[in-house]
Amino acid sequence: MPNLTLKSVRGAVPAAFIALAALAVGPARAADSDFATAPAKGTISAVRLLSAGPIQGGAYRAGVEIALAPKTVTYWRQPGEAGTPPVFDFSKSTNVAKIETAFPAPKHIDEAGSVVAGYDETVVFPLTITPKNPKAPVTLAMRLDYAACGKICLPAKAELSLALPQSGASPFAATIAAAEKRVPAKIGAAEAGKRLSISKAADGAWRLSVAGPGKAQDVFAEVQEPLFIESKSDGSAFLLTLFSAGQNPKGADATVTVVTDKGAFEAPARLE
Repeated sequence: MPNLTLKSVRGAVPAAFIALAALAVGPARAADSDFATAPAKGTISAVRLLSAGPIQGGAYRAGVEIALAPKTVTYWRQPGEAGTPPVFDFSKSTNVAKIETAFPAPKHIDEAGSVVAGYDETVVFPLTITPKNPKAPVTLAMRLDYAACGKICLPAKAELSLALPQSGASPFAATIAAAEKRVPAKIGAAEAGKRLSISKAADGAWRLSVAGPGKAQDVFAEVQEPLFIESKSDGSAFLLTLFSAGQNPKGADATVTVVTDKGAFEAPARLE
């Protein structure tokens, strides 16, 4: 995991920038308190837990909102050579059998000369919470470690707890539903074989072509650390370059997230 101190030399946060951050992440209204926590505020970011409402189909739907001040970035689950992904810890939750955390499709961001995968505006990570006992109350307790990077890169933490409501209409249901729509759909190897074409390029990279549906706009590729993949468009396809400590490995199993004008999907891929 990259060291945040490598970016901490960008400069100090101006007082006006801090004030703007404070305005950007105000507290939850009293009427919303059953469905959201008060924000855990950092210098240029803030975090809340949001509930979509009572249990449905055996599970609760919720979200982790990271609100960002203008010109601030936070990161995807595999941001690239630079950046630190968010780490969610729900181990202190009560009456919880399973929690699934989803990541909305990110964007590539030029950050002080490095291209990272992340978010440059407020983002909500959808949660699906399956209780051990559906008839008993559930408390969602979270510790989050993440980074918020503006003119400097600041490590941030949030510890929040929310008793998930068992009745009522949530004012955040639409916000969470919108975040869920931004999560790439997962497809298997058979479907991936129909949509993706991967071949070795002359420069040691791999050339990824997308057959559709939709026009491919961006590609994000993940591999197991310490490997990482850089991706870029050459106008007609995407070039994937695999790195490890400055060397070019011969191949790897990867997961690719393809963003198209008709939505995003996630698929397995083999670079060989």
